[in-house]
Amino acid sequence: MRRFLPALLLVAFISTSCESGVQKAETKKETVCTEDTLLASGKGIRITLGDYRYVEELLKPKAKDYFSKHPEDLLNRMINRRLVIKYVEDSGLAKKYGLDREIERFKKEYLSRYYVSLQAQEVAEKVTDEEIVKRFKELFPDKDPSKMTEGDRKFIRNELKVKKYDEAVRDIYASVEKKIAFTQKDGRVVASCCGIEVAAEGKDTSKLKEKLKKELLTEYFYRKAVEKGYDKNPEFQRMLTEYYAGKAIEVFRKELRKKITVTEEEIKRFYEQNREKFKMPERAKAVVFYFRSKERAEKAKEELEKGKDWKQVARAFAQFTAKEKSYYNDPKDPVGTLIFMGGDKKAGKVLIADLGSNRYIVVKVLKFIPPKEITLTEARNYITLRLEGEKLREKEKELLKSLREKYGVKLFRENFECLKG
Repeated sequence: MRRFLPALLLVAFISTSCESGVQKAETKKETVCTEDTLLASGKGIRITLGDYRYVEELLKPKAKDYFSKHPEDLLNRMINRRLVIKYVEDSGLAKKYGLDREIERFKKEYLSRYYVSLQAQEVAEKVTDEEIVKRFKELFPDKDPSKMTEGDRKFIRNELKVKKYDEAVRDIYASVEKKIAFTQKDGRVVASCCGIEVAAEGKDTSKLKEKLKKELLTEYFYRKAVEKGYDKNPEFQRMLTEYYAGKAIEVFRKELRKKITVTEEEIKRFYEQNREKFKMPERAKAVVFYFRSKERAEKAKEELEKGKDWKQVARAFAQFTAKEKSYYNDPKDPVGTLIFMGGDKKAGKVLIADLGSNRYIVVKVLKFIPPKEITLTEARNYITLRLEGEKLREKEKELLKSLREKYGVKLFRENFECLKG
């Protein structure tokens, strides 16, 4: 047995080493997800997990739900937006349309307000219980402050908090504003303060001074924000990139549209191929009143049935948003379904319906409009826009594909696990 012991120990050692090696290999394969985890990159392009999460938070609930199931689609959209930025910069379009100046203006205005906002939050006085009681008495002179509800207390506290914040903001601006000096040089008005000088020329001196004051204050507080390093904040950088991308896309599409033409033949062909769709279905013009009280709904119905003008009835029953609308015989439209129910197409009829949960509607049908075919002349603008849109999307697709190749966009699929959940 002893002579086999070294062999057994060797096998055990090798087995343990192998297991350790496998564990190390598996550890290497595990993706560590941080804000800086790279999802895509290319020449002048870099998208991290932090960038992705920022954009994801901007989405509306429906879009967020969709992209949670298709994260690569959202990533590709982000890549396309950055490709557009690169394209307008490298092609000179950013300079041609003044995007650099616009982004710089936005950056200064945003950071200036951001700095002032943070300062105001720091220096604004706290709301005291005495102030809350005093305000409560002003709002409700006949009520006992000792019986103030928690809801009233919260509302008043927030109101006073906003008021104190606004006062702090005004004080911060005023502290610099009082130092601004105005002079005139060579027909120009010059505003100077705190090592900053801005100038402009024009006939209306008072308007110029207001403009220069605003410009100087923006520059002053922007510089304060930069001193604090707020311009380096990752959240701000991401927000600025998305803002820039939005402006760049406008320029990108404007230039592409210049290369698009829609011929008369294409318009006619589209019309003939989709003629069945160019028909206006039967519809009714009607006015709808909404009520929470069945009794009031029935009274309004009675007044309308007497032949009173619907506008007069609307005023009497405080239906200030009521107006004429078109309704179709569509199962998805409860009002349209009610109007066309039973095939009674009599103009002037008045209907009432219980929508449940103490909600009632009263419908006054003004007239029925028979179906009609939409002529080519009537459809021309719609068709032109439709075809232009299709051609624009095709050109966008082609150009973005070539830009991906040009800038060498690479996806780091091994990090896509970080997009789950």
